[in-house]
Amino acid sequence: MRVERLMLKGANPPRLAALSPECQENAAMALSPSWRTKLLGSLQGQLQLATYLAVFLGFTGASSVGLWIGQRNLILNNAQELRRSAVAIQACMRKGGTDDRAFVQQELLLHSSMRTSLWVENPDDSLVLPQSDHLEISDEAIQSSMAANPDRVVGRQELIRLGEQLYLSELVQRFPNGARLWISQEVSTNQRAMNDYLALMILIWSGCLVITLMAVSSLVRRIVQPLEQLNAATAQMTAETLASARLPLERGPVEVMQLGRTYNALLERLAQSWSQQRQFVSAVSHELRTPLTIVQGYLNRTVKRGDNLTEAQVRGLRTAEEESIRMRRLMDDLLDLSRGDSGKLSIQSEPVRLADQLEQVADLARSTLQRPLHLELPATVEQRDAIAQADPGRLRQVLLDLVENADKYSPPDRPIRLVMREEPNSHAIDVIDQGIGIPEDELERVFDRFHRASNAPERTGSGLGLSVVKLLVEGMGGSISVCSRLGEGSRFTVQLPR
Repeated sequence: MRVERLMLKGANPPRLAALSPECQENAAMALSPSWRTKLLGSLQGQLQLATYLAVFLGFTGASSVGLWIGQRNLILNNAQELRRSAVAIQACMRKGGTDDRAFVQQELLLHSSMRTSLWVENPDDSLVLPQSDHLEISDEAIQSSMAANPDRVVGRQELIRLGEQLYLSELVQRFPNGARLWISQEVSTNQRAMNDYLALMILIWSGCLVITLMAVSSLVRRIVQPLEQLNAATAQMTAETLASARLPLERGPVEVMQLGRTYNALLERLAQSWSQQRQFVSAVSHELRTPLTIVQGYLNRTVKRGDNLTEAQVRGLRTAEEESIRMRRLMDDLLDLSRGDSGKLSIQSEPVRLADQLEQVADLARSTLQRPLHLELPATVEQRDAIAQADPGRLRQVLLDLVENADKYSPPDRPIRLVMREEPNSHAIDVIDQGIGIPEDELERVFDRFHRASNAPERTGSGLGLSVVKLLVEGMGGSISVCSRLGEGSRFTVQLPR
């Protein structure tokens, strides 16, 4: 009996199908990634996030600087326009003076407009305003402009807001007789035009940002696509597909194409090494099996005919016989695995009465076990007469291996149950123990090769037994699954087609 409860690491990737339904649900929940992992844990997510941030900051920065410069230029242009108007009327007022009220009003009228207002403040605080039915002069704007410059500082410009209107005012000149020339310009129209321009810029900026982000996403996906192909090819690789598995990269970045060529070259070397390893294992197993059988036979005959042997010598010979049997079974496991890898494993499929096979397995196991083995068959005769398609010899080998596996990892005197039951589309056989159990995060790898469970005792076998069991069950067209809890035991379920 050759099955060890080891976590095995072989050519086949982990499969959730090897678990029972309740164990599959827990494993699936552990494997489902969160959005944070998808965004920050993947290369594509990091590239997209970094590019989005760079594009967003670039667009925002450029737009903000452009708008700030536009706003600044608008204010400067208004101030320059105000200064030009002030300079023009200053020249006229110097020539004609401020004593002639009619002349002053005429000049103020000539230099005023719908947006620009000029007036003169006399020393007695009276105001000289341009007289025209076509000009709308805001008394509130005039009073606010003078109130904003109480010290009457010449050349000082003030920005005044009255409701929705915005004015730029300045004390232009103080004349020798004490009169003061003021100018005010309405700049709300320019400001509204600037706000409309700002709204248009935001709309254009949003559209360009969306188009750019879509283009960046497409480009990033195109860059990462070869890596996703590499990941998918690696995940689907098995010992059977190693020789033909290649990564077809037709186009992509130079670095990714070089990685693809290196990966394909690695696959070729692995395929060659795997083929040589299988040939070596097959040859060595075949060559060693016959000598071990001969050694086992000689040891057995020597013990039976050795009447003159001491008790210690008999014990030594029996120990050597048991070790030779163990080594021969190991060679059988290696041969089965090698033949399975090469597609040369011989398994017959024929109708088999399962109850007969389970009774034979129970009788054989009880002859070697030091614990109770409970055989549980269906209650009805019809169910006990169930027929399955299987290889009788291989089926007994599978069940004996599972029983010995349960015995090896269960405390003394704990019973083992061998249960036959019916399922809707198959026949099921359970081997249930009350042993140490298997860690939940290691259940996926229980049927892989050469990987021991973290809680498995030392020196408990070669680590090939369960992989051979899975190979034989699948070779008969069935499946095997496991469910286990630490400290409570394990249940291995073999399902065979009807």
